[in-house]
Amino acid sequence: MRERILKETVSLIRQKGFSFTVADLANNLGTSKRTIYRCFASKDEIIEAIIKDVTERISAKEKEIAGRNDWSVPEKIRRILCYVPAEFALMHPPLFSDLKKHHYRQWEILDDFLKNEWSTVRRLMDEGIKQGALRPVDVEVFIDLYLGAVSRIFDPGSAPRETMTVGQQLQAAVDILLNGIVSRSEKGE
Repeated sequence: MRERILKETVSLIRQKGFSFTVADLANNLGTSKRTIYRCFASKDEIIEAIIKDVTERISAKEKEIAGRNDWSVPEKIRRILCYVPAEFALMHPPLFSDLKKHHYRQWEILDDFLKNEWSTVRRLMDEGIKQGALRPVDVEVFIDLYLGAVSRIFDPGSAPRETMTVGQQLQAAVDILLNGIVSRSEKGE
């Protein structure tokens, strides 16, 4: 039942944002609120379980990507920075500001993860610089630029990009970070 609750919660978040109620969830599951409260003490606990699951899957995917021998270091970095679990890739950024507004403690867990879990990317960037696959850049500045882009994507005050999903916006930002804006012909390549 726990997994059904989490799956249906993700579906409700897509439909209604984080303003859905436990009664909405129970109705969609064809069960009672009491059944839900036997599995989770509160709506916040449900949201936190989803965030924990997402961050664990992101970490596992980073390790999987980093371990691939058939991809170059820049390709591994690109794939890690663009990875968004499938059920969240189609979500639009206002949902994340909705999370911050309605479930601040859970937002902090996600925000802390995004700001602090960089060991794999740091290692790959150092490896890529040593191999000559990446220019010698300040890795911390690169990470700060990426986090700035992510912050902007999730900022409700930024210009809306309703035609682009979170996944598409991340891909566009990472493309610019990894490839720059100067065309190869202008670089003399």
